[in-house]
Amino acid sequence: MGALTLHFKATYRQLKMYIWFVLVIIVFGRLTELIITSLTEENNVSRLSETNMLIILLPLIAIVLPLSYTKRMVHLGATRQQVFWGLHGVYAIWAVLVALINSLWVLIQMKVFHNYANVVDLVDAFHWNDFGFLGTLLYQTAFYLMAMALLSMLTSGYSSPVGWLLSALLLTAIPLGTAISSLRVYVSSFFQTLLFNDSLLLGVGYNLLLYLLFAAGGWLFTRVRAH
Repeated sequence: MGALTLHFKATYRQLKMYIWFVLVIIVFGRLTELIITSLTEENNVSRLSETNMLIILLPLIAIVLPLSYTKRMVHLGATRQQVFWGLHGVYAIWAVLVALINSLWVLIQMKVFHNYANVVDLVDAFHWNDFGFLGTLLYQTAFYLMAMALLSMLTSGYSSPVGWLLSALLLTAIPLGTAISSLRVYVSSFFQTLLFNDSLLLGVGYNLLLYLLFAAGGWLFTRVRAH
């Protein structure tokens, strides 16, 4: 736990500029929206949930840290394995934090502000709130972890031809899958199973299974990185 705390503090110092930049953008965006709404007297316009914007932090964290933090810590004497698992511990903390804030904000909007009707929210769009507070928290956390592990793996493989090939395959898979009618049903079924699963156990399980797969791929790239 002490090592994880050290990693979290060190990564926070490195990410502090990005975190505050995103927070300022969210606040200014919301203020601008309130001003425009008050001037036009449009009160029924749908808007994106404020806390959903915090999700922007997760891909930033998963891309920035493997590029710079790993190199810095290895030069300071840490092993690649220590840094790798430290980063995934940091990913888990941020995934839980963002998921918790999103889950709590939904309740606050519904029970306190009573203004959830016109809000576009990720947990509502994917029907994760059908599983209750804890279910929403678990499903979000699993999905965020999976997505961060995927981006971290691709970033870690930036110096490897295999990494570039894998990135190219993933970037073209969805457009091709949706463009070709015979493959469209499989792409749709995949995302249905991953994001819109009627079973909390299966939905969380599939996301965690992919997380383990991407984490293993990330480790394979990290262990052979020259820098």
